[in-house]
Amino acid sequence: MIETILTLIVFLITGVCLVVSLLIGSSVIALFFTRVPFVPTPKRNVEIIIDQLDLKPGQVFYDLGCGDGRFLLEAEKRGAKAIGFEISPWAYFRGRINLFLHRSKAQILYQNFYHHDTSGANAIFCFLMDNVMLKVEKKLKTELKPGAKIACYGFKLPTWPPTKIIDLKPKDKRSSNIYLYIK
Repeated sequence: MIETILTLIVFLITGVCLVVSLLIGSSVIALFFTRVPFVPTPKRNVEIIIDQLDLKPGQVFYDLGCGDGRFLLEAEKRGAKAIGFEISPWAYFRGRINLFLHRSKAQILYQNFYHHDTSGANAIFCFLMDNVMLKVEKKLKTELKPGAKIACYGFKLPTWPPTKIIDLKPKDKRSSNIYLYIK
C-alpha cells in the first residue's frame, strides 16, 4: 500500500515537473523567435494607459503580446471588447488563468498578431521591444482605420511621430514613457 502511494506521488511530481519544463522551454523557444520577453507592465500604469486610449463601450481593444491579460481586464471594465494576442506558452497560460479567475469575457488568442488583421481595432496597446517596433508600425499604418488609437509603453514606433508622450518617470523611476498615436 505504501509503495503504491509513493509510486503515485513520484508519478505526480514527475508529471508536474514535465509540464512546467515544457511551458518554460516553449517560452524560451518563443523568446528566441520573437526576441520579446514577457515583462509585465506595472499595475499602477495599466489604468493610466487605458485612460489615455479613452475607450468607449463597445469599442474593440487589442493587446499585442498580452502576457497575463491585465490590460484586457482593464479595457473590459470600460465596456470594450478586449482581445489579446500571445505566443509565449507560459504567458498565455497565466493570462488564461487570470481571465478565468476574474470571470472575464475577454479573449486571449494563442496566435502571432502579425498573422491577424488589426483593422477592426479602435485601440491597440503594445509593450514590445525596440527591435520589432518598425515591423509593428508598418502593420498598423497599413491596417488600422483612421481614428484608431495606439499606446506603446517603453518603446515608440520608430518613424511615426507620437501625438502625445507621457513621462511616468517623475512618479516612478522604474516606469517608462507612454507613446500615444492616432491614425
